[in-house]
Amino acid sequence: MKGVVLIGVGRNLNRAIRTAYSFGIYDIYCLSCTAQIKGSLFSAAEKVRLHEIKGLSELESSNILGLEVIKSLPTIGAYKGEGIDYIAVGGESTTLRRADFPRMARIPTANKLCLTTEAALAIGLYLLSAK
Repeated sequence: MKGVVLIGVGRNLNRAIRTAYSFGIYDIYCLSCTAQIKGSLFSAAEKVRLHEIKGLSELESSNILGLEVIKSLPTIGAYKGEGIDYIAVGGESTTLRRADFPRMARIPTANKLCLTTEAALAIGLYLLSAK
């Protein structure tokens, strides 16, 4: 996995950075992230590179897997071993659009409540990197 794409992430930015780092991800691409890094990132401090991007066209979109709660999407397990280079996760009030992500999946949950940014990121990174 080459990196993580965060879209519209606000107050959970620090947690997303720490989550990515814990899975060995050192490049995070932020699109319309509204928060500033503040407080301690613990061992992730100065080891993760944040790249502010102006649009998704700056990355190869066919290798990005957008995670969203839309029930009609395939589950994330369908993409295991499919050459995914980036996982994209939105902030809690951001909905990823199918028009922006040719490859999208959902994390199956028992209830319709959406996961927090860092929870979705952790589950996605774990499931796609587990051997």
